[in-house]
Amino acid sequence: MLNDLDGKMIDGLEFCSKVYCLFEKLRIKEGGCEKIPLRETSFGKLMIEELLPICRYVQMCYRAGRYISVKWINGNQTYDAVLVQRGDYVELGYYPENAFLEVTSAMHENEHWTWKLSPAFSPEGVKRGKDGTRVCEPVIFTNMEHVENFVPLVLKSIEVKSKKNYPKNTSLIVQCFLNTLYLNNEWEYLIDKVRENVKDHPFNELLVFDGLNQKTVII
Repeated sequence: MLNDLDGKMIDGLEFCSKVYCLFEKLRIKEGGCEKIPLRETSFGKLMIEELLPICRYVQMCYRAGRYISVKWINGNQTYDAVLVQRGDYVELGYYPENAFLEVTSAMHENEHWTWKLSPAFSPEGVKRGKDGTRVCEPVIFTNMEHVENFVPLVLKSIEVKSKKNYPKNTSLIVQCFLNTLYLNNEWEYLIDKVRENVKDHPFNELLVFDGLNQKTVII
């Protein structure tokens, strides 16, 4: 199913359309809605962790004067996609003609348990029950405590990727699996704290987005 995408240079908007069609094919299969979040197949894992985040970048950045073509590569190279950009913004030097994308995730270490448990609250509430199985209990946060807890996770994901060698003009996409639902002011506070504390990095752009509701910021 990925043959139409893998290793092929495609206009960015067409790329997004193809990815969303594949997502719907995956979703309407029996048990698809339950299996996608669990990453039970390599296809589902690539969809959640690479393809959809690349679409988020394209939809954020593609515009008049900046036309983006995407070549996603399913492999072990040091990036996830190659970009070719054209248009007035590129010709005037605001954006490079050739660029690369790398995708990573920021999440609590217990996040994967919230995909499997029902009911599931915050990953901070995941613990072992008396019978040894995992349970998820409600958690109370005070003020911006939940955001303060998540800031280091975003910074760590950027730091880890910053230590690797990437081609020139690589941008990093950070998909956040937040530790609870965030209001707009809480998301803005998270981004402000990341901006204040992020260390030097080799990336052209840092695109940070909420994987649930698609709030997106380029830092």
